[in-house]
Amino acid sequence: MVVVCVVLVIAGAGCEQNAAPPLPTLIPTLEPLEPPTATIQPTEAPTTAPITRPTLPPTWTPLPAPTQPPTLTPVQDIGIPVGQPTLEVCGTFRVDPSRYGADFRFGMAVTTAWMPVATATHYRVSLIDEVGDELFTDYTAETVFTFSADLFERGKRYGWTVYPIDTVGQQMCISVGDELFLR
Repeated sequence: MVVVCVVLVIAGAGCEQNAAPPLPTLIPTLEPLEPPTATIQPTEAPTTAPITRPTLPPTWTPLPAPTQPPTLTPVQDIGIPVGQPTLEVCGTFRVDPSRYGADFRFGMAVTTAWMPVATATHYRVSLIDEVGDELFTDYTAETVFTFSADLFERGKRYGWTVYPIDTVGQQMCISVGDELFLR
């Protein structure tokens, strides 16, 4: 009977009694697909909206150039004297080494000096450490300042800076200064 089934399987007929279930395949079989049906949606008539443009800003109309410069109204004098331009008064502002020495002994007061600025009312003097941090600040009307001996520690480096201040309390020039060498 097996022979007959094989012959029947080859001939295209099946043997229902001993037929094995079909083996799964890794290759998909191509089955005929139904052709897609096209559904046509009824189209609406396009509505035409009126074309609008954004509103533009008003245009600028040039005016003829003035023939005379505008006159400025005078301001009220508040009593602050007007000094010389900053660059001129600051031209001579510098450290005055002829009135002090940069070498000092530990335990002694340190005196510094600078050249005066004609319109300065006072000066801001600072003692700074080796990294630029201010250790002490004071104000003086003189062009000489003495730092107290207790501000200094042995083995540390110091410097000082000073700048002039005008009648309204503003810094007038770039600060100047020097190093202090303690022995």
